[in-house]
Amino acid sequence: MKLVTVKSAATALCATIGLLAVPAGAAAHELVSSSESHSVEKFDITGKWIQTFASTGPYISIGIAASPVTNDVFVATNSGSTSSIILRYNSNGAALGVGGSYWDTFNVFSEFAQNPVQALLFDPKGNLYVASQYGTSGYTVEILKFPASQLTKKNPAPVGTPIKTTVGRGNQMAWDVFEDLCISSFIVPNTVQCYNPSTGALVFDYASEIQAQGIQPLGLSFGPNNNLTVNSVFTGQVWVEEVERTGPMKELASGMVADVGYLATDGTGTLYMPSFHNPEGRYEGQPPYSCTYYSCMDQDFSSDVVYKINPRTGAVSNFISTHLWGPYQMIFVTF
Repeated sequence: MKLVTVKSAATALCATIGLLAVPAGAAAHELVSSSESHSVEKFDITGKWIQTFASTGPYISIGIAASPVTNDVFVATNSGSTSSIILRYNSNGAALGVGGSYWDTFNVFSEFAQNPVQALLFDPKGNLYVASQYGTSGYTVEILKFPASQLTKKNPAPVGTPIKTTVGRGNQMAWDVFEDLCISSFIVPNTVQCYNPSTGALVFDYASEIQAQGIQPLGLSFGPNNNLTVNSVFTGQVWVEEVERTGPMKELASGMVADVGYLATDGTGTLYMPSFHNPEGRYEGQPPYSCTYYSCMDQDFSSDVVYKINPRTGAVSNFISTHLWGPYQMIFVTF
């Protein structure tokens, strides 16, 4: 039985390696969602700013994902409790649709029932998975699947039964090497849960490992041996699982300015993590007190950063330090 498990893990790794990390040397650019500037910013492979890839208009950019089939870019936005809008762009940053006429109408409000969108993730076939945000106060974090064939339509329709999680907050999603769909939660229960994308069944819960260290995970990724890496949103730490699906979680890096965002990994295993510096102090501790998290511009115009983290030594450096205000997620693209 143990041999079957090992063989299955190796097979899954071969099938999903493209999802876990961009092959070394293949990533030409990075896209970063910049929530305060309502935009997606484009950088070269060295972290140098190129241009604003796209404006998100009145909508706050959060999770982003690029289709591996079409290169179209999708952006989950925070646009208030009355809508859950996902914006769509082609690889040039132009709004998707006939003349760009329906770039802002992919609204999943009816499916999520007042629960805003949060995280996006593609599979290798170009199917898009969308997670809602809230899993407390009577809400449920659900994950919808939108088939690739639907994504160029004005109002795409999800297929199958939504995955109903038991996490408190729907944060970053990622594929593990078994092709399970995993999602993090920094709100109780603080955990990462992995689900079978076909049946919706919970296949593994990392709660005991994560809660033992008091981690509040927002970003996550998996190494080639299925070792889980997470960050802790309010403390600026990165933790790595010592033994896959066993633990314990060991601190890899610390001292980064919180709040931190989603994790990205390149083909060498190097980690990248955005930091939206001191949002609570900027919004709640200083005028105007009416500002709330990610909902308005403050008067701090200095750029935020994306950190680069060595996965072996934990050494931290600034990868991007310009043209970002409230970065939430960075992704690698080859266009």
